[in-house]
Amino acid sequence: MTLMGADLEKFWGIFWIDASTIENAERALSQIGQLGGLGATHDAGMYWLTGLDTPWLLVIDNADDPTIDYSRFFPPGERGHILVTSRNSDCKIHATIGYYEFGNMEEEDAITLLLKAADHDGTHDQQVREVARPIAKTLGYLALALIQAGASIKHGICSLEEYIDVFASHRTQIVNDDFVQGSDSYKYNIYTTWEVSVQKIESMASETAVDAIQSVQVLAFVHFEQVPASMFERAWAVSQRPEERVLPKTLAAKILELFLSFAIFALIYTMMFPTRNWSTEPRLPNILLQHGSTWNFYRLRQALAMLSRFSLIIQHQENETWSMHPMVHFWARERLDTPDKKLWAEIAATTLALSITPGFEPSVQAYRRSLVSHIDSSLQIERSLSLLTHRDDTHHVSKIVKFAAIYSECGDWIKARDLQEEAMNTKTNALGREHPETLDAMTALAWSYWNLSSRNKALELQRAVVETSAMALGANHSKTLKAMSSLALTYWLCGNRIEAEPLAEKAANGLQDTLGRGHPDTLMAMETLGRVYMHRGRPHDAKPLLVEVYEARKMMFGPDNPDTLMAMAELGMTYHALGNLTEAELILEVVVAKRKRVLGQQHAYTLWAINDLSKIYCDQGHAVEAELLLVNILETVTRTLGKEHIGMSMTKMNLARAYIGQHQWAKSRDTLTDLVEMQVRTLGPEHPDTLAARSELARTYRYLGRLDEAEVIFSDLIDAMSKIMGPEHPWTKKAEGQLSAIYISQGRLEEAEQCDLRLRTWDAKLPKSQTI
Repeated sequence: MTLMGADLEKFWGIFWIDASTIENAERALSQIGQLGGLGATHDAGMYWLTGLDTPWLLVIDNADDPTIDYSRFFPPGERGHILVTSRNSDCKIHATIGYYEFGNMEEEDAITLLLKAADHDGTHDQQVREVARPIAKTLGYLALALIQAGASIKHGICSLEEYIDVFASHRTQIVNDDFVQGSDSYKYNIYTTWEVSVQKIESMASETAVDAIQSVQVLAFVHFEQVPASMFERAWAVSQRPEERVLPKTLAAKILELFLSFAIFALIYTMMFPTRNWSTEPRLPNILLQHGSTWNFYRLRQALAMLSRFSLIIQHQENETWSMHPMVHFWARERLDTPDKKLWAEIAATTLALSITPGFEPSVQAYRRSLVSHIDSSLQIERSLSLLTHRDDTHHVSKIVKFAAIYSECGDWIKARDLQEEAMNTKTNALGREHPETLDAMTALAWSYWNLSSRNKALELQRAVVETSAMALGANHSKTLKAMSSLALTYWLCGNRIEAEPLAEKAANGLQDTLGRGHPDTLMAMETLGRVYMHRGRPHDAKPLLVEVYEARKMMFGPDNPDTLMAMAELGMTYHALGNLTEAELILEVVVAKRKRVLGQQHAYTLWAINDLSKIYCDQGHAVEAELLLVNILETVTRTLGKEHIGMSMTKMNLARAYIGQHQWAKSRDTLTDLVEMQVRTLGPEHPDTLAARSELARTYRYLGRLDEAEVIFSDLIDAMSKIMGPEHPWTKKAEGQLSAIYISQGRLEEAEQCDLRLRTWDAKLPKSQTI
């Protein structure tokens, strides 16, 4: 950045992404997309940068992996400027206006940098500079090595005059290490300067020095950027809790423990299964073993300050995080022998996992989201050390459950699923299928399956959880009822609304009795029940439930929380179903505005709310405004969700309704014909969304004069809707009314009267609150 100097002022915005892995680069682009209000996806970030009409600079840092095509992160357009930093010379192929290769500094500049880093007052003293000259030459005039050497001198490891001898003694050791064999002098020099520093710290043998060394070894096994300063404190707080559980030993485990108590057998077993760790307690750094009722923050601060003084880590005070230079990060890990690598990889992963706690507070949620890159790195390193194979010990399972929960919360369902499958299988083998922890693992995995559109797998697991939980814990246990509510929600999403209703009712009523009406699990069950009622044609019954859920969440989580906005959106659509279009419009306009701000313009839930608002506009007679809303998001839906995503189905359906509202029958016909074909293939012919689209297509045929085709479709729909949603459902009655209108237009009055008679019969059987 210094290279560009004053040119930085010409850029409206400067954006930085860490490209050390594909995941990190995409995550940074997602943050840019969210910053631009287009949603937290890397495509949104690329799209937003492309659309800017003012000059911007994108810095793609750490582009060192030769297997990655970094051009995939280049947003197209004419207003952008891209700066790539890399230690891989092959990246020069991406240069369009040239490249700059940083080599060695000029000798005098190198001497000045060394003396400034050493905080030496003889920067301009020629005699002092002559003493520094051989040091600068020995270090190859490399800035990183010079800064490290200066830090060593500044903090008394040795004097300026002694540094050459100290460096030489450590260099011999470094050159003999396996991890630098075949490396160039650049790495030799830099690694040696760091080794000088770390061995000086080790020689101090104080508590602060031990904490410093152990801290840098923990940091070496997570991602090198933005490690939250609170990680150690959060991990310590959890480690103090007596309720931290250990998986009970199975009979096989007890026999194995007795077997391993004999040294010779333990040696044989270790040779056979070198990666298995049968300890009952996870290893932790000393700083997490401190006793007392409060966390000793100053102890950690002293350790990290020592590392900072020796230029081994970098503090970011603005967001309270710590980072390491990528080469320091690599060196700190690779300087260890294999057993120590495995030990500290495990300790780092355990520290990371311990720091993860549940909670709805914004600060807790933000902390969890900040850990994704560190979890990625931790798992990648453990996998490279064969620490993730054949693992079924307690703290490993606890760790991957927590890591999976973070992935799930951040929407990375594939990574969550992979860890959750392992956790479920391990817990099933260790505890049995009926154990509450196994049921929790099954529930978490089912949710990931659903989000990945593996609906059959999700239903299979959720049914098993409900049945097993009812047998093991009882039908009225809160976990059974919560599982029942989740199953009802899945039935609802799959279109099985009749099956969903009794399950949702039993779950909501049971949780109210066991947990109370204000518990988050109860509120979730009440929201599910309200949603089912509304889609079963019972908006009068849905309204009080959704009002209560919305008010409780607003008080508990705040008015802008995503869960609060979900309840608000459902309430708005309930007002729509009740015919209170003015109130519905006011609510949905607020939801759309808040979701754009909180989640981003391209988030699926924002697009969902825009679709709901378009329905209200159509029913208010504002079909042109509805069409404009939908046309504006059509490209976004296609790009972010895909052509066959349910969000695309929803958007096309509402766009067809807007065309119908403007009597644009040909556009409606073409849109609905394509939509029905896609829905039959992806959702099935009896899914409510498919039935609704067929109903609108038949309605379009009617207005186009294709009465025979419309009659056939409506007759078939009445039978299907009666079976799927019930004869009393508003959709069924609308189809019956449309069929009656066709008969009247054809002079078939007796058949029309039969339709009207069925409508009157259904209304007479309904409670007053359900008559529409």
